[in-house]
Amino acid sequence: MSDTVSGKSAPLVLYVDDERGNRVVFEQSLASEFNIKVAADAHAALEILESEEVAVLVSDMRMPSMSGDELLRVVKERWPQTMRMVVTAFSDVDPILRAINEGLVVRYIIKPWVRAELAQVLRWATEAYALSRSSAAIHRRLLETERLATLGSVSAMLVHDLKQPLMSLAVNVELLRELADLGPIVRENIGPVMPADKGLRRAVEMLNELPQMTDDIKTSIEHLNELITSLRGFNQQRRDPMNAATDPLPILRHAMSVCQELAVKVRAQIAYDGPRELPRVRMPATELTQVLINLVANGAQAVAARGEPQGKVRIKATETDGMLVLEVHDSGIGMTPDVLKRVGTPFFTTREQGTGLGVAQCQRLVGTAGGRMSISSDGVGKGTTVTIRLPIAA
Repeated sequence: MSDTVSGKSAPLVLYVDDERGNRVVFEQSLASEFNIKVAADAHAALEILESEEVAVLVSDMRMPSMSGDELLRVVKERWPQTMRMVVTAFSDVDPILRAINEGLVVRYIIKPWVRAELAQVLRWATEAYALSRSSAAIHRRLLETERLATLGSVSAMLVHDLKQPLMSLAVNVELLRELADLGPIVRENIGPVMPADKGLRRAVEMLNELPQMTDDIKTSIEHLNELITSLRGFNQQRRDPMNAATDPLPILRHAMSVCQELAVKVRAQIAYDGPRELPRVRMPATELTQVLINLVANGAQAVAARGEPQGKVRIKATETDGMLVLEVHDSGIGMTPDVLKRVGTPFFTTREQGTGLGVAQCQRLVGTAGGRMSISSDGVGKGTTVTIRLPIAA
């Protein structure tokens, strides 16, 4: 490597990979532009970090002795300003998402990488490192922004693969609808008395439930398709809340139906308290569906976390001052004042498998529609209430 690159003023990029061939290619490809050091395992990388200032750490995920995930945790704790990245196969999406969610990495690089793209990422990382050294606040903002961008990049890849199974679901739900339409014929041939055979009786009961089940599945498919279309195209006219006039009641009932299975498992109830007709609101149906499913599901999960039977999630609807007010109250575990202050902050979550983005996304969508969203809790064990106020469509 040249003296101009390897001089002390050049930020150090440390690459960790247990495969020698990968290390050789990385170093030879980038040494002309960057100050590169390589390590064969996590322990060797830690020794370098102990003795030198490392601006950027690029680590493989799958390594013996100490995994890339474990190495990143140590580096985050001991050298938090070091910009951390992973090199991995896209099949490793689960550990990537965990690493992003926990703030372990700011970028991920998919194998096989392209030299020009990797060089651009490293240039950004070394410049960001130099900038962040002057301010801890700037460093935090950089990390948060990049984590959001990285999640967006991962979601774009996943969206590409979602269309095919979604099309298959759409075809099969139409076949279910045809089967549901045969229900009256079957019941007419069986007669008015339920059969004595348990299996046949259960078949008749399921046949009676099939139309509603089919409608729920079809609504979910349409919602998923709208979300995918939005992610791919960002059709501004369709998403303009000023042009929207959405009936919230069918969407609310759909959200309750989607979350019912979770509630049943913990012997909880999801109930609606409000008029049989609600005014239309200025919010696109897809966004409103996303918000209500998130809020009702969060309520059901809070009830489940409390671990006591007969819990409730109650949705109350009222109209006031040109706004539709929806309150989602649960009798779940509640929140401490400290948690209540932080809830809605991206990546803050109290659930092990959570990302902390659901509530933040709901707040953004409600705000974009010209509404307001607030969260209150009387403390641990006393439940939580989420209130959203949406403008009524003219």
